[in-house]
Amino acid sequence: MLGRLLKRQIQPNTVYTSSGYVDSLGRVGRFFQGSWSGTYVDDKTALGIPAIWRGVTLISDAIGALPIHAYRKGELVDPSPKILERPVPTETRMETYAAMAASLLVHGNYIAVLGEPGANGLPDFFYPVEVNRVHVNREDDGRVTYRIDDKTYDKSEIFHVKNFTMPGSLVGEGILAVQRQAIGKGIAINEYAARYFDGGVLPSAVIKSSNPDLSQEEADALKAAWMAMYSARNRQPAVLNSSTDFEVLSSNAQESQLIEAQQQSLVEAANILGLPAYYLGAPNSSRTYANVEQENLQLVRWSIQPIAERIEQAMSDLLVRGQYAKFNYDSLLRTDTLSRYQAHKIALEAGFLTVNEIREYEDMKPMPEEVEDYEEEDEVDEDLEDSEQQPGEIGGGTDADL
Repeated sequence: MLGRLLKRQIQPNTVYTSSGYVDSLGRVGRFFQGSWSGTYVDDKTALGIPAIWRGVTLISDAIGALPIHAYRKGELVDPSPKILERPVPTETRMETYAAMAASLLVHGNYIAVLGEPGANGLPDFFYPVEVNRVHVNREDDGRVTYRIDDKTYDKSEIFHVKNFTMPGSLVGEGILAVQRQAIGKGIAINEYAARYFDGGVLPSAVIKSSNPDLSQEEADALKAAWMAMYSARNRQPAVLNSSTDFEVLSSNAQESQLIEAQQQSLVEAANILGLPAYYLGAPNSSRTYANVEQENLQLVRWSIQPIAERIEQAMSDLLVRGQYAKFNYDSLLRTDTLSRYQAHKIALEAGFLTVNEIREYEDMKPMPEEVEDYEEEDEVDEDLEDSEQQPGEIGGGTDADL
């Protein structure tokens, strides 16, 4: 039964050329979209898999929501460069960085044409381009050029972020190119599940005839007569001769291995995207509230940070020399209120954070200067009191010293 999972009833005819493909539905592309499962794989069908959609949007939206700032020698640059705050004039910062991360995951590349230089001689914005429109070439003289449609750009005119690459490769590798067979299998599972509940994967019944001379024309007439008499809401009893038999076919999702196939598809999607499977809906009985904070840390470290750091380093190339871009992960790593306040108390007592620094972390306004000065005076008075020697101690001036 599971064998039918990997077959598609209707598949567009595809013609492959040296530069791409074109199919009978009019879809044209650079990648070879066929898969052994018989499904058509492109960015739209891949994102149509719920687990892939959830994983890509989870990582990309998390990165898009992170604040990004410029630093010089560890000090925050204020005001923040325009290229970091709104890289694409027609998009919000969230939209730009989320789309950048999503393109890196799916296609392995994010490509944009740099805008005109600003006051500092560097561009203040760029214009993203669909990666399917771009061809990257290395010329005979060693220069790397980008051909977008019919226009060729020098590398200095292009903003290009790459995901995982092999040595010497000009472009990055995304899940669409590398994991096409696994994604195709996931698409087939979804299509099979959809047809299963519509009754399209298995006939509802079989009409058997013991007549060895039954022709195809007679078989079609028998089926048509049966459907005309007993389809829809007709509940009249059927009368059959001795040479004809009617058998109802029954199936359930468990017997067809549909449930197991869908669960395995969740695990494979999680492996493709580098996420824990339970983030995509796979069962996980060992998860508890106590380890959620640690799980969030692992999510940032192994799933979000690799993509975010590629974006950081690429954006740093658009800043003046000595500055670098860096995302702030505090919002993702923020714990519950009690734990945060306990940590703030430790930081205050140890003296490596001030009240206003903590209030800034909590998105609160700074304390008035006179209040902060008063608190500092109280701390000094307490230190003086602690330093005074008590009676009975050496140097305390009591009779015990005699």
